[in-house]
Amino acid sequence: MHRRLFVTFLILLLSAFARAGENGPLLADNSGDVEDLRIGLSPAGLRKAERAEKIELYRAAFKGDSEARQAWRALEPKLRTSLLSEFAASKDNSPAREQALKNLARLPGSDDAKGESLAAMSYVAVADGAGAMRELARKALAVRDDTRTPAILARLLRSNDALVRGNSVAALKAIGGPRVFEVVIEHWNQLWGGSARAHAVFGTQRSYIADYDISGDTYDPVVRNFITGAVVDSNVVKVESDLYYVTLREITPFETKQPLPNNPAAWEKWLQKERPRLLADADKKRSLAKATLDGADEE
Repeated sequence: MHRRLFVTFLILLLSAFARAGENGPLLADNSGDVEDLRIGLSPAGLRKAERAEKIELYRAAFKGDSEARQAWRALEPKLRTSLLSEFAASKDNSPAREQALKNLARLPGSDDAKGESLAAMSYVAVADGAGAMRELARKALAVRDDTRTPAILARLLRSNDALVRGNSVAALKAIGGPRVFEVVIEHWNQLWGGSARAHAVFGTQRSYIADYDISGDTYDPVVRNFITGAVVDSNVVKVESDLYYVTLREITPFETKQPLPNNPAAWEKWLQKERPRLLADADKKRSLAKATLDGADEE
């Protein structure tokens, strides 16, 4: 019996690890801990020494080694994505790492089904110690224009580190567009609910025979119900959702005619109205970011 339970537990545990590997870093972070973004960035099936060897191949290709460039391009696209993501999220301070971020910015979505590059660029944008690298990563995220990115950054708004929260807001603002607002409002709704009021019912339903319908010799009982208990009603004054309200005000790219109230419903209406302007603003930011990256490449 005990052995059977142990085997079952082991199978479930291994299945969980397998699912985590399939999902990749995009789905690994549910806590707001920025370090969770680095989970899954190391290519599966390669030892640390093998990964380091292939990253050195990329360095050599970056420096102009034609053989290294040819060998690098011969690697499977998904493997190149994993290696570049791991390298970009490292502590290495070199032009090669900067180029890795630029390469990830232009990566086709088909080469990054698990979102490894998005996790790596987001990590650099919010947690790197160098301001120039954070700025480069923000521009890379804007150029990449992947709809999965805002969800990663919005989760980091729950981080216990004030700097990570501030850098997440800066990255969301750099990307822009309706999707950023949709994700932040969605997180706000999950915490806040539909409005500033909420209630909960704690009760018990009971049934009883209230009467009988008589038809000839037949007596059909009439069953009725009643509920006893209490309804707890609350009015939200201030909760963690204020973080999302402040975030939305911070990332809004233009002035509103009047300050919007502190509730998600008002911001949802505003989003529907301002969607075209937000799309235009995101296109402008993406074009400027692309011009910056292209100019840096020419230098």
